[in-house]
Amino acid sequence: MIRWGIIGAGKIAHRFAKSLAYEEDSVLYAISGRSQEKMEAFQKEYPCEKIYIGHKNLLKDENVDAVYIALPHAMHKEWALQAMRAGKAVLCEKPAVMNAAEMEEIIAVSKETGVLFMEAQKSRFTPGYLKLKEMIDRGEIGEIRSISTSFCNQMPADRFGTSYHTEPGQGGCLLDGGVYCASWLNDFLGEDLKVEHVYGNIRKGVDFYIDARLSAGNKQGRLECAFDRKNPQNAVIEGKKGTITAEHLHRCDAFAVSRNGKEERFEVPYDHDDFYSQIHHFVTLLKEGKTESDIMPLKDSLACAGIMDQIREYFTVYTIEDLRVLEKQEEMLRYESFTDNDAMELGHKIWSLLPEYDNGISIRIIRERDEAVMFSWLSDVKAEKNYMYGEMKRQASLKSGHSSCWTWVAKNLSDEHAPEYADIEMMSGGAFPVRLKDGTLTATLCVSGLHEGKDHEIMIRALAEILHQEVPVLHKVTA
Repeated sequence: MIRWGIIGAGKIAHRFAKSLAYEEDSVLYAISGRSQEKMEAFQKEYPCEKIYIGHKNLLKDENVDAVYIALPHAMHKEWALQAMRAGKAVLCEKPAVMNAAEMEEIIAVSKETGVLFMEAQKSRFTPGYLKLKEMIDRGEIGEIRSISTSFCNQMPADRFGTSYHTEPGQGGCLLDGGVYCASWLNDFLGEDLKVEHVYGNIRKGVDFYIDARLSAGNKQGRLECAFDRKNPQNAVIEGKKGTITAEHLHRCDAFAVSRNGKEERFEVPYDHDDFYSQIHHFVTLLKEGKTESDIMPLKDSLACAGIMDQIREYFTVYTIEDLRVLEKQEEMLRYESFTDNDAMELGHKIWSLLPEYDNGISIRIIRERDEAVMFSWLSDVKAEKNYMYGEMKRQASLKSGHSSCWTWVAKNLSDEHAPEYADIEMMSGGAFPVRLKDGTLTATLCVSGLHEGKDHEIMIRALAEILHQEVPVLHKVTA
């Protein structure tokens, strides 16, 4: 009989304790936390022999065979290391770590102590996922070409600022939900994934939306996650012979296989619930004396952490080279002359690209010598205030002499690079200086409404097509 201790008593600990009751060779023995009252309430709902105030006291108990770590993300590594050094097998709630460097520490201690560690990536253990993977391994849809994963939630407004999920550092949708997507991509595309482009909505250092595009050789991947919108929570795996669409990618219990114009649906129920299969697998490993899972091995936890590290670099780290890319765009996208007809053509070109995006926009082109509006258009789904946002971006552009996207990046570099822009209030892509070949500023193009850096992107695309230029692209998140 395996005696379990749970470190932390939040909502996820309750779900684990409920599922653990189905495992015949296990028993909930102890729970640890900071509050005596909370521990007693937990013990009343899920009977256990011991309650401990302080996690170290639980780890000192020689009767504990294994622990489930149910703490906020930033505390996982510390308590996983302490538990392994105390000889306790560790099942750690996802994400196991904050970054790849932390995972390397865990791997080193697991190998040093010979103690079992596994990330509780429940998505890999459901019967539905295992059946889906078996079909792919048999070649049912042929060689994989691409995988698109999405796990998006609309977080209730009253949770903003009240949960660690919205704390800078350990919060954000990437660590919370994006880790599921990373696991799918790693499992089916391998370890050599490279991030190519990231769109995102970052507020006060916390990611509320991420849309990352990745590649592994000639295979493509997409990772989408959110706290600020509802999108399908699925995985779409495209192969040479067909496509599999998995529902509820974080706990797959159904999927559809499309081949030769026909679709076959599979419903594969959980064993008890979506937590149980990973618990049963872990218990089996422990009974067999294994120190690593073959379904969620240590190297896969490291690879998933590495994917998220790559993505975060795209919205947390800017370099002087990023400014040079944006400056090159401005240098290349210049007119011989810019007339009313040119403004009309540019406005319509942006409008023609809009169906490729998921939102409406406002467009204005302002002639700078007299501030006359040369072109103006507003999507039905947008309000007049979008023109105001565009104007704020224009003012940022005028103050810096560059695009508002350039101003955003300059602002986020050290003061050494851009001290004079510290007082500019509105920083995001969406205003671009329309210059003549000799550098004269003739107009400012203003676009607002797409977010995640797409306002800047659609402007650059339109200008590049009109002026027949192949310009460099900034692949990092710019608000």
